[in-house]
Amino acid sequence: MSKTKSAYQRIILKISGESFASEENLKPVCRQITDAHKLGVEIGVVVGGGNLIRGKLVTDIERNIADRTGLIATIINGLLLENALMKWSKLKHLSCLPISGIVEGYSREKALEYLKSNHILILSGGTGSPYFTTDTAAALRAAELGADSVIKGTKVDGIYSDDPKKNPGAIKYEKISYHQVLKQNLQVMDRTAFAFCQENRIPIIILDIFQVNNLKKLLAGKKIGSIVC
Repeated sequence: MSKTKSAYQRIILKISGESFASEENLKPVCRQITDAHKLGVEIGVVVGGGNLIRGKLVTDIERNIADRTGLIATIINGLLLENALMKWSKLKHLSCLPISGIVEGYSREKALEYLKSNHILILSGGTGSPYFTTDTAAALRAAELGADSVIKGTKVDGIYSDDPKKNPGAIKYEKISYHQVLKQNLQVMDRTAFAFCQENRIPIIILDIFQVNNLKKLLAGKKIGSIVC
């Protein structure tokens, strides 16, 4: 496969459950992933499950149980992503909660083998434990697999000083330090994930995954979204 030079060798892309809310949402996300993969970048995709259930927001189920149902939701979304991508690219789906005959169990060794053999890697099941978000799973996988960065694909085009929908005067940061994010209490990732990235010096990039070619442009070296480093 012909590969275009990219500014990145290996990334972890975190996509939220919102990407799976409709076919109209999922199609452009899949196109972004496949176009980025054509650049020769090794891609691991950590999927969220918030479109089906958000454990911490469920009040009538014990938190431990609610979180576990959320982990299962990520496997469902992983299978949907697998179905959507398989006609375009080689891929493998690994989960911290393997299901015999449905999804293979995750291990660092297998993940690295698949990435190096040019597979898009779908990572579901979060960290495999309740009380940890899929943001934390993305940070953990980035550290384990030696990724150049965690890219969080959202519907917002970067990090702002305030909610840009509510405050038209909100300032967008193209580049910001971990310290500044904490000082200003900016909602980039959950605190556990953020602290893990900070400790392991993993850059975090926030971009609008629904904007055509954003991921491809970023990986080709253009300034897209916001970076925490």
